[in-house]
Amino acid sequence: TRIAPGTVWIGEERLPAAVVLWAAGVAASPLGKKLGVPVDRAGRVLVNNDLSLPEHPEVFVIGDLASLKDERGNLLPGVAPVAMQQGRYVGKTIAGDLHQSPRKNFHYFDKGSLATIGRAAAVAQIRNIHISGYFAWLAWLFIHIMFLIGFRNRLIVMIQWAWSYLTYERGARLITGDTSLPGWPVKTDTVKEREQEPVARN
Repeated sequence: TRIAPGTVWIGEERLPAAVVLWAAGVAASPLGKKLGVPVDRAGRVLVNNDLSLPEHPEVFVIGDLASLKDERGNLLPGVAPVAMQQGRYVGKTIAGDLHQSPRKNFHYFDKGSLATIGRAAAVAQIRNIHISGYFAWLAWLFIHIMFLIGFRNRLIVMIQWAWSYLTYERGARLITGDTSLPGWPVKTDTVKEREQEPVARN
């Protein structure tokens, strides 16, 4: 019910917390409500199966601003793969309208959710199948390479990944600027102060 530096309150109960993660979902762009068309509770625009507005078939809404369910009744997630497929679909639909071709319903091809979690390790969810470990990592590699555009891009990425794997090369991680959190006490033990401390001698 309330959040303070280092503390989360649930009613009258106080829970100490070093890190607080907000996982209550996100709201759509306020543009959807300004269109004067029906929206869902998250502010996404309700669209037809061809991603057009019910009262304006010449207007399309795609991406995380569109509210559309798949064949199983699940709302399409507001992620990049969905938006990319919708963009290609709408482009083809507009071209078809110019030739007076009948419209087809949009169908999202779900390639699954994959994420690497370490060297030769990953987690994957492809529809109702859940796998993890080495085979999930191979699936992650295969899918990402196959969906790159052009043979040259695939070859370059394969060489770069193979080199990084064989040489144990790690990606650069750099944090610059002030990392203190608003409302939290600022640590005064800086690197400069530590360098000025006397060195213990044996």
